[in-house]
Amino acid sequence: MKRTGWKLLSAIMLAVLFLGILPITAYAASTADVVIGNSYTLQSGDVLNDDLFIVGGNANLMSGSTINGTVFLVGGSLDAAGTVNGDIVIFGGTLHLADTSVLHGDLITAGTYVNRDPAAQIFGQTYQGGDTPNIILPGGLNLPNFTNNFSNGIISSFNPMMRVGGFFVRLFLWALVAMVVAMFIPTHLTRASQTALTQPFISGGLGCLTLLIVPMILILLAITICLIPVSVIGAFLLVITWAFGLVALGIEVGKRISGMFNKEWHPAITAGLGTLVLMLVLNGLESIIPCVGWIPKMLVSLIGLGAVLLTQFGMKPYGQNPSLPEENPDVSLPAETQ
Repeated sequence: MKRTGWKLLSAIMLAVLFLGILPITAYAASTADVVIGNSYTLQSGDVLNDDLFIVGGNANLMSGSTINGTVFLVGGSLDAAGTVNGDIVIFGGTLHLADTSVLHGDLITAGTYVNRDPAAQIFGQTYQGGDTPNIILPGGLNLPNFTNNFSNGIISSFNPMMRVGGFFVRLFLWALVAMVVAMFIPTHLTRASQTALTQPFISGGLGCLTLLIVPMILILLAITICLIPVSVIGAFLLVITWAFGLVALGIEVGKRISGMFNKEWHPAITAGLGTLVLMLVLNGLESIIPCVGWIPKMLVSLIGLGAVLLTQFGMKPYGQNPSLPEENPDVSLPAETQ
């Protein structure tokens, strides 16, 4: 039974990695419309009573259309000529606000080219570039200041365009994989993230042991020649476990960010944004701090890896001796029958 579960989970994760690369459209059984690598058009007179989440695609909100929710777009373009009764959140891409567009919520953009008609109406706050709300992470790190320092350091370095482009491509791929995973198994991610938060030392210790022992075993298997396929499969599963742990921690970061705006987003939005921010900070620290910048990423990776193993990829909640019944000293044993 356990082997069957592991095989099934491995197949799911393999499919998730392929889904994260292919330009497809996927719809989750939830309260949001999710479009990946495709175009979305809301015709005039149509009303969408859900959140709209688009990654790597184009959205066209015609004049006279209405969205009663949040529009979240990563890596694409949005042409808004209708009414949005929630927020518009865009990370990377272009935004065109026509003269007939009406936004009752906030406009939040980062790395986005915004073309706003003077007649476009925005009743909420506008956060763009360096004006985005401050996000204080563990250790007192201020995200906007960090990103500005990171950008300045990259621009002054050799071949800045290539480095910046590769950096954001990696971030985009991480967010894409996180969103696809969260669309199918959000509960598994939540179990793993909760274990990492409540048991960081146990999770980190198990992750450290795994990282020390498993590669040695894989090398020994590869030496035998005939077991090289087993070694390759084991290395592949180790990478999947590591990535799953980072995504699990990313969805927790996304929950904290959504709480800052007093919003409850679709799990895919939460996981994508949270993983994007988490990897932005970890990879940024590794890039701008010499010698020791890799330590935070390593610690987070170990905790996530151990949490995934403790929960068996989030299939079971972790607890101390869960199979043992709780002792109740107040309950007395029944008298012996004579």
